[in-house]
Amino acid sequence: MTIRCRIFGAACCLAALVLVDELPATAADPSETKAIKADDLTLNVPKAWREGKPSQFRKAQLTIPKVEGDKDDAEFVVFYFGGGGGGGVEANIQRWVKQFQPKDRKMKVTSGKSSQGDYVLVDQTGTWNKPVGRMQDGRTVEMPNARALSVILSTKEGNYFLRLTGPEKTVSANADALRTAIGADAKSEKERPAAQD
Repeated sequence: MTIRCRIFGAACCLAALVLVDELPATAADPSETKAIKADDLTLNVPKAWREGKPSQFRKAQLTIPKVEGDKDDAEFVVFYFGGGGGGGVEANIQRWVKQFQPKDRKMKVTSGKSSQGDYVLVDQTGTWNKPVGRMQDGRTVEMPNARALSVILSTKEGNYFLRLTGPEKTVSANADALRTAIGADAKSEKERPAAQD
């Protein structure tokens, strides 16, 4: 009787070990956020987003780890050019439109309200002429299957420009996190017409 119990107990332990081995590794909890400062803005971003070194106009710069199926990481940048700097809403929309090649470009523009201020969101997919190097040099590299979520956020200090850019799957997986960062809700957004020259 005792030998049978020991054999049965050992078999149960072995079965439990096999089951534990087959369980998938748990992913990082997307609800885990950290607060970062971007000039006068406070943004709540996922802890997995890695902070880089800001510069004169780049008030925050973060790398977003690629998801399965993408070969590159995505990037999140917050630009601020002073009270009235950076141009108006329409001028920026048109500049961003031109960064995507017309052949496969898809675009949607919405407006909404967040805890940080009113905003306009430009959502683009297609082949992106990704800027490389210094902005004034105007150099780009072609990135097919890209997505860019670009936000013009109006605050009492002026407009902030937030961009989440990179491979489509990685950007799509972090779209909700972008809205969470500024305290926005996708359900409250309204479509806004914009020209696609």
